[in-house]
Amino acid sequence: MRPPIPDEVLVSVLHQYPLANLTVVGPIEASKLNDSFLVEDATGNRYLLRRYRRNPERARVLFQLRFQRELHQRGFPTSEVIEPSAGSLLVSHEIGSWVLFTFVDGTEYDFARMGQVAEAGRRLGEFHAVTASIELEEVDIEINPHVRCWWTHGDEELAALSEMFRGDGVEGELAFLQGWRTELLRKWPLARLDALPTGWVHSDYHGRNMVFVGDELRGLFDFDPLHRGYWIEDVAHALFMFSREFRGSTHIRPEAARLFVDEYHHARPLAEEERAALPMMAVLAWVPSAPYHELLRRDGEDTLAFFRHYVSLMQDLQTEIKRLIPLLKQA
Repeated sequence: MRPPIPDEVLVSVLHQYPLANLTVVGPIEASKLNDSFLVEDATGNRYLLRRYRRNPERARVLFQLRFQRELHQRGFPTSEVIEPSAGSLLVSHEIGSWVLFTFVDGTEYDFARMGQVAEAGRRLGEFHAVTASIELEEVDIEINPHVRCWWTHGDEELAALSEMFRGDGVEGELAFLQGWRTELLRKWPLARLDALPTGWVHSDYHGRNMVFVGDELRGLFDFDPLHRGYWIEDVAHALFMFSREFRGSTHIRPEAARLFVDEYHHARPLAEEERAALPMMAVLAWVPSAPYHELLRRDGEDTLAFFRHYVSLMQDLQTEIKRLIPLLKQA
């Protein structure tokens, strides 16, 4: 368990903002990525104060904030970034970078509401369409996902994982990954991959990174793994996250999957080759990476358990997604 952040640190950070009588109400649910606190001002307006831990580099955090501000200005539902008195988008402190956002009220995704499945699909299509015109220079860091590396540096990725888990009894999992990559390259040559439409990829589009009121999306958050990539990455990952039966399940509900893809398609039409890539990307979304597992290790997580879980999920999805292929084709 991480030590609590001293009150004097929170007070010092809040004093950097031109808002009257900001006070910390309390911490928001702990995350292995960031530290968040609910804040109120003198008139009862609420804010979210966040310390960035996963992406601690100032340049990377500023890139994410500039992107979120652009997204907000385009009318997409997300929180507003509050500028400190000094004029930057963040407050630098010896224990990290801090940012204040407007607080967006609502509830997390409800698997039982098909209206939210439809909304999630439609809004993801809108996210890709709206952000296509955002011209920012990406600030990349090692832990952020880039699926293309499995074509260009796959041997190095596998070697790093093998070294990290040497002696941990994961020979079967490593053999699976090797066979999976061989088949990946056979079915999807790099030229075919690179022909897929590209743009800004949220890369963590799921029900706990957004809030709803009824069936309406009120806010999309957490742009830590945002990067330029293939739009179908987001679609494939989100298809599973919103269409499964419940959190923790690996069973995809066919009617939810079809609804999600159809609503996405109405907002941003899917090319035939993107639909063909859905099964491949749905599995690829969960392939483990050594840099991310090193992050988990630094945070005190059981990296071996995470590694086995991700490989198991890849295996489950290979089987699960096959039965959905006819359903996901263009009607």
